[in-house]
Amino acid sequence: MPRSVETMTDRQVLIIGGGIGGLTAALALAQMGYGVAVVEKEAALGGHAARLACKALERCVKCGACLAAQTIAAAAAHPRIRLHTGCRVSGIRRGDRFAFSIEPCAREGAPSRGAPGEADAVVLAAGFRTFDPAGTPYGYGLFPDVITNLELEGLLRAAPLLRRPSNGAAPTRMAFIQCVGSRDAARGHLWCSAFCCAAAVRAARLIKRRQPALAITIFYIDIQTFGRDFESVYAQARREIRFVRAIPAEAVRRESGGLLLCWLDDGSRAPVEEEFDLVVLSTGMTSCPETLALSQAIGLRLPGAGFPAAGGPGAGGAFIAGAAGGPMTIEQTIADARRTAWQVARFLEEGR
Repeated sequence: MPRSVETMTDRQVLIIGGGIGGLTAALALAQMGYGVAVVEKEAALGGHAARLACKALERCVKCGACLAAQTIAAAAAHPRIRLHTGCRVSGIRRGDRFAFSIEPCAREGAPSRGAPGEADAVVLAAGFRTFDPAGTPYGYGLFPDVITNLELEGLLRAAPLLRRPSNGAAPTRMAFIQCVGSRDAARGHLWCSAFCCAAAVRAARLIKRRQPALAITIFYIDIQTFGRDFESVYAQARREIRFVRAIPAEAVRRESGGLLLCWLDDGSRAPVEEEFDLVVLSTGMTSCPETLALSQAIGLRLPGAGFPAAGGPGAGGAFIAGAAGGPMTIEQTIADARRTAWQVARFLEEGR
């Protein structure tokens, strides 16, 4: 049976990805006595979760922003976890064990030399990338006051008051547009990205608390539930924020510098136009190209949804954890990573 207390073992696990999912799985396995190597392509650990701003109001709202720092510190301090940042896995192949190389993510054209390694199991936890909204009719990349949800997180972390990127002025009218790049049949992205609704509502409430005069509108298809106290949080949000059940067709920049959004009223189906100072695009999750390539190398299935999937618990020692396998919230990612760690331990003890 999998170990529930720390006992030494010579079994080794390779975890590809040092975000909240990969680090959670690494900690669970290390605490069971397994040696773990975590390989993260970025220079810093924590993935997207490490970029989030705390959304606490009078009390914690369980946005998960604080969990990344805690998990990074715990993983860095554990003696059975080896962290390789700014690196990638190459040449991975399956045999009795997994053989691979860990190479630095060198600049283009610069030589790199990989360090060989072996593992008894591999966990793909390389997370996701957010949809690139360049080329959408909202003018992202053309209009400085059209930003993504992750760019908003950076602004909220940097300063207590939100400012317009174009001129540094405080906005008076702000809009969130949900489901940009997800639930989009034209792009083949039919999935809900799971985290966007909660993130937008929590961010909007935080901004409204800091800047009460700012009028905030959230354009949505439908609001996905989040958290045990969803009903009370959503009810309070509707008293503070305007929710419009429609997705604007485009954004047009006015001579004044404002952004004109156009949509159809959900009831009358009449066209509506309204000007905003700042527009936030809630961009959805998509799979990373390198994740799909690695998944094929270690024997994970590639379903039509665009995310890799495990072939069943212990299928040849290859596992997938967290949002690498599909859209998840931080809470769901942590729970899934712990479940995956238990499956890996069971495979190592019983499945070989």
